[in-house]
Amino acid sequence: MKRWLLLALALALMLPLAFWGWQFATLHTSSGPSPTLARAAKSLYKYDMCAQAYAFPYADASIPFKTDYTFADPFRKTQDTIIPRMLTYNSQTQTINMNVDVVLPQVNTYHLSLTRVHEEDGIFVLLPDQANHLRRAQIPQFIVASFLHGRLAIVDYTCPQKWIWKEANI
Repeated sequence: MKRWLLLALALALMLPLAFWGWQFATLHTSSGPSPTLARAAKSLYKYDMCAQAYAFPYADASIPFKTDYTFADPFRKTQDTIIPRMLTYNSQTQTINMNVDVVLPQVNTYHLSLTRVHEEDGIFVLLPDQANHLRRAQIPQFIVASFLHGRLAIVDYTCPQKWIWKEANI
């Protein structure tokens, strides 16, 4: 009788520990690559533009100018959004630091950073496909056209119809 009681006690302790270990393992495994940013210098006059936005330094929600751009996800049946935000301007190097939020509704929201962005830099947003391979469009998604001496960044979006996606070589 004592053996059965000891066995029941051991199982009662092991089952919750096994369940907790399984949860920990499944929550902390990588779900594949995250979106990444890349840049191409002097991209301003190379592509057709479809939209323009103004990114103010440390803009809050009360500023009426929105920088978000929504497009059809090339790998999922949903709409993705990219939101570039200007953070700081360095007058010595004439560059900006910026954040780009990438919203993939069926996957996650990512907060990415870029430093030392120059005027006329094209910014690529590399996205994971359904097989978790990073893909890159052949042209940048947006171009930082001008900084207006650090007062704001003018962001020009290229046309999504021109974005042909291929595997990214990182």
